[in-house]
Amino acid sequence: MAPQMIVVPPGGGEQHWQPEPANGWIEVLTAPRLAGAVPGLSAGLQELPPLGKIREHAHPAQTEMFWIIQGQALARLDGEVRRIVAGTFMVAPPHVRHGFINDGDAPFRMLWTLVPAGLEEFFVAIGRPKGPGLPDPTPYPRPAEAGSIELATVFETLDPPPEPPWDTAPIADPAVLEPLRRLAR
Repeated sequence: MAPQMIVVPPGGGEQHWQPEPANGWIEVLTAPRLAGAVPGLSAGLQELPPLGKIREHAHPAQTEMFWIIQGQALARLDGEVRRIVAGTFMVAPPHVRHGFINDGDAPFRMLWTLVPAGLEEFFVAIGRPKGPGLPDPTPYPRPAEAGSIELATVFETLDPPPEPPWDTAPIADPAVLEPLRRLAR
């Protein structure tokens, strides 16, 4: 069978709400398990509301690419705090630690791509379906089994583990971000 073009209209991907500390949603745009998809590649959108975050993490064998579409965030990239804004493109090779915190007043949205695929399986496993007529459940607690789901998909154990605020705890007080804002370059 000849390769086919994949076209996903706006909002046409598989959507899932995400638990704390992200509190946002993801949309899987392509993944190997979807009909007609390219093997070994997954991609999607992720949106974080203000104070939503993606804990610092790394992937053992995957390269993750990001293109920031909307908003701004603080990012901890391989140990360095940086300010990232819409239009920024980043590549995190295997074992490179990365995490994001939306410290702005508006949603932070990015396109992510993972090679080889697998991140979408994590998002689906910890998420709740998002779609027309379904209520927004956020914020809701991170599932107790999230750590085992991470290790069964595309995450590696970090040593040392992420320190606050880059860990899995939700951000309750935005003042904790002030020192990070001063550090960000």
